[in-house]
Amino acid sequence: MGRFKAVYLVVFLLLVPVNALCEDARIDDVTVNYNSDLNLSFTVKGAFTEDIIEAINSGIPTSFTFIVELYRTRRMWFDEHLGTWRFTHTVRYDSLKEEYEVELGEKKSHVRTKDFKEMKRLMVRGENFTIKPSKKLREGEEYTLKIKAELDTIKLPFFLDYMLFFVRLWDFETDWYTHTFSP
Repeated sequence: MGRFKAVYLVVFLLLVPVNALCEDARIDDVTVNYNSDLNLSFTVKGAFTEDIIEAINSGIPTSFTFIVELYRTRRMWFDEHLGTWRFTHTVRYDSLKEEYEVELGEKKSHVRTKDFKEMKRLMVRGENFTIKPSKKLREGEEYTLKIKAELDTIKLPFFLDYMLFFVRLWDFETDWYTHTFSP
């Protein structure tokens, strides 16, 4: 009977929701500035677990995808969707050079650094991301900005993906962060 309990325990641990394992990851430090375009900065707190750090330092490319949505708030009706923007930050560790290469999708640039803290800052920070809504924002109207971050599935070759199915436990996503503003 003890064997069945162990099997049930292992199955339970494998089926634990990912959100329960990464409760601390959240969007924070959001700033929004509006001139003719919308400029946005934010940070993801609690994104790096020990498993993710170990995977990065082992040379496995790891990506955070950021999703930004903008809506015009309308009373007594559905909010008007003004656009969705996605960008990705990807880190690759080169163990021979002992440096991290961070690809910043929103800036279409690559940054190389040997500093682990700098790599983490680059990965979790969206700085001065410019949003160009489909319609000009009107003064006095209320708008809602939603931001979410996801750690993308680590892509492994098929045979390794099949054998190492538990790697998917590294996937997570934050809850939507909502920011309401008027230009």
